[in-house]
Amino acid sequence: MAEKNIVIVGAGFGGVFAAKTLSKKLKSHKEYNIILIDKHSYFTYMTELHEVASQRVAPKHVQEDLEHLFYQNKNVKLLTAEVNGINKNDKIIKTTHGDINYEKLILAIGGQSNDFGTPGVKEHGFEMWSMEESLKIRNHVENIIGQGAAELDPVKRAQLLTIAVVGSGFTGAELMGEFIEQRRVLAQNYKLDESEIKLVLLEASPSILNMLKDRHLADKAFKYMTSNGVDIRLNSRVTGVNEDGVIFADESTLPTKSLIWTAGVKAKSFISDWGFKYGRGGRIEADDYMRAKLDNDESATDIYVAGDTLSYVDEKTGPVPQTVEGAESAARTASHNLLADLGFGQAKTFSELVKYHGFAVSIGSHYTVASLMGLNFSGFFASLAKHGINLFFYSQIRSMYSIFHYMMDEFFRTENGRNPFQGTISRLGNVLWSTPLRLFLGIFWILAAVGGLGDLNMLFWQHGLASFIEIVTGAGILLGLFTWPLAVVSIILTITAWATNGFDMTHWFILLSSIAIMNGSGRGFGLDFYVVPLLQKLFGGLWYGKAKSIYDDLDK
Repeated sequence: MAEKNIVIVGAGFGGVFAAKTLSKKLKSHKEYNIILIDKHSYFTYMTELHEVASQRVAPKHVQEDLEHLFYQNKNVKLLTAEVNGINKNDKIIKTTHGDINYEKLILAIGGQSNDFGTPGVKEHGFEMWSMEESLKIRNHVENIIGQGAAELDPVKRAQLLTIAVVGSGFTGAELMGEFIEQRRVLAQNYKLDESEIKLVLLEASPSILNMLKDRHLADKAFKYMTSNGVDIRLNSRVTGVNEDGVIFADESTLPTKSLIWTAGVKAKSFISDWGFKYGRGGRIEADDYMRAKLDNDESATDIYVAGDTLSYVDEKTGPVPQTVEGAESAARTASHNLLADLGFGQAKTFSELVKYHGFAVSIGSHYTVASLMGLNFSGFFASLAKHGINLFFYSQIRSMYSIFHYMMDEFFRTENGRNPFQGTISRLGNVLWSTPLRLFLGIFWILAAVGGLGDLNMLFWQHGLASFIEIVTGAGILLGLFTWPLAVVSIILTITAWATNGFDMTHWFILLSSIAIMNGSGRGFGLDFYVVPLLQKLFGGLWYGKAKSIYDDLDK
């Protein structure tokens, strides 16, 4: 049977979600190939780019290699290439790799920043709708604050130390929240008073976060930012940007070398001549089944749309938002109806498949406003909810690898207290200091097995299988080999001895010591330093494949 290609253009939220869904549903149908095309070899968690721009996390934190995501999905083929156009009559997608035939096509190409033609934004400002742009902001802010700290002229100094963000939507508010926290770090690094670094949020309308129906939450976000020194300027329409700063509609100016534009999103400009019907922001309009509308207003029978490429207004929920859940709902509808067209199930409308749980807007790592499942709340628990939303997405695309690394990077390996727990649960210290405790615990279990504990022998076992397990556990911990799992065994042995032989404070000490060495202690003068990376490389490659900078699976 001839193979049929289902091509997905774009490895963003919508594209990845669609690829995972189709891969699962078509797993037993070998005649279908799912081809995922993107110009990058990785998926970018776009809604977390503000954390990269503000140096809260490393760039790799919001990037997931596509091979890691799809290595177990054998019917998904990856292609790193740019798409140049579509021949809808012959059902061909044109790429820099060559022409690819398709049976069905999903366009989830994503969007780009929309400056609405404002003069000077591209030349003198920064936009934030890609990893590349976020890295430019990250490097620029660090450098410009350093220059400002060394500048003696007070006027130039003030200009260099002013950071302006245009747009108070989700992206603008979240980026400003991150700058609030980064300002403290920058001030310490460059011996500045925090108040010298000016943060200015510019909004053309009379209020911020205007997509929020509950204005009480927007007011809380406003209060949090202003109480942390942000100068929020409402009714301030930017009409131009030059090398000296920002120009407003009333011809007043704001001197700055750091203007970041977050005021709008539009579809990728290169799709404008592909022969579709286009809506607001150059997005492709779709019908109720997420089928793309052609320029004659008819629906394509083999092309679907999802993500920021989509323009669709649902009668019940309104326009599909440029959010993760918006992309997921469109991708879910597109995938379902694509499968229905192939004979797998019945077609359903967007209204039947849409799932909106709400939103969470983080104003930095310590404060969030959220509206989820009909409940409005803010602060610490809202921040946890925001992380829960991100983890939920990773669970939907079935990536435990991503979930693990997200937890580590957002909670346990953060710098400067930038997590909901103010950094109290982060570990960036040297595990060397727990090495003496690990050595003691290893020797203890060996002595317990051979009856070398004196009066404490009665609290443990010196015979049979239990004694053998104690020796293995002690030797492994002493050598720093498989320390984490053996620490778990140590805990189980201690609890069992406690239940069998009666309670003693020694049990508490051994129990807590076992927990303490689970901090990676085996990598401090231990064999885990060599063995664990080797095992990670070996088994990681078997399960997740080998990451590459360019993928071309079409010949496989």
